[in-house]
Amino acid sequence: MKNNGDRYKNDFGYAYENEQCTGSDIPFSAIGNTLVRKIDFDGIRFLYGKLKFIRPIPVQVVNDAPYIVMFFSLAGSRDSYFTESNNRSSVGAGYHNLYYIPDNKFFIEPSQTDEENIYVQVQFTEEYFRRFTPADHSMLSAFVKKIENREFSLLSFGNMRITGEMYAILNDMVQCDKKGIIKQLYIEANALKLLLLQFDQCGPVTNRQQGKNVKQHDLEKFESVKEYLKENIAHNHSLTELSRRSGLNDFKLKKGFKELFGTTVFGYLHELRMSEAAELLRNEEKTIAEIAECCGYAYVQSFCTAFKQKYGISPEKYRKKKGLCSTAETCFYNQT
Repeated sequence: MKNNGDRYKNDFGYAYENEQCTGSDIPFSAIGNTLVRKIDFDGIRFLYGKLKFIRPIPVQVVNDAPYIVMFFSLAGSRDSYFTESNNRSSVGAGYHNLYYIPDNKFFIEPSQTDEENIYVQVQFTEEYFRRFTPADHSMLSAFVKKIENREFSLLSFGNMRITGEMYAILNDMVQCDKKGIIKQLYIEANALKLLLLQFDQCGPVTNRQQGKNVKQHDLEKFESVKEYLKENIAHNHSLTELSRRSGLNDFKLKKGFKELFGTTVFGYLHELRMSEAAELLRNEEKTIAEIAECCGYAYVQSFCTAFKQKYGISPEKYRKKKGLCSTAETCFYNQT
């Protein structure tokens, strides 16, 4: 299964088995096509890459030291087998997770769909990661404990959706044209933003797993409210309407939704709307007024205010900054 050839390696303790090495562009010419762009700093590494298998042969990755990695799959899927800990993972397009990988080696496996996998990774050494994650943190205690025990671990049992805010940060990192120490500070600052967003997004998952006060027969009702909001973000919702639709009274709906998902009903709706707005601004030629209407805002000014509070930039400036690429993935794919 191992692809023989020269080994691309550096002081981070991470290596690819491959046939040719040219700077940071690493082609696996015998088994597939790949391009990897990387930036190394003290304790942190940024990787943007594309990988497509042309032969169904797993690629071995060798590590000299354990590390923590944020993995974002922008297109296609990434399937991995961690031989020493006997774990498998699969991250589909539009999803992400945080891993602790203690294995000295593992295999990237050909996906079932044969699609090209376009991805961003941000890797941290254990020492660097510990600076931001105290062991007594309620949400991260289990993850940190496994790091201490050198056990393979995931931050979230299920992969999480890449949000519009995450796409914007990832895009900024890939397109960063700064130089020297300014580029290092920029990449590092945005990597930490992504880490905090992962922690925040994982919070509702943790809360859901700890939702001891929510009865089992009510779980489907809360899920139905969540799905209904996803499918109807432009609608002018009320708690009365949602309570009637779900069969939950107002108090139970408010309390249970917050306990399960870590946010209020309308806080969740707001995040959906902002994520949808960012997506439409990146990928559609709709006017700002049309996007505001699509996201449930009767007044454009109210939409612009909410968007700027969320992303720190007006919708018009956001669109100009990101450009009108056809999909978020296309925007990344063109950075070569």
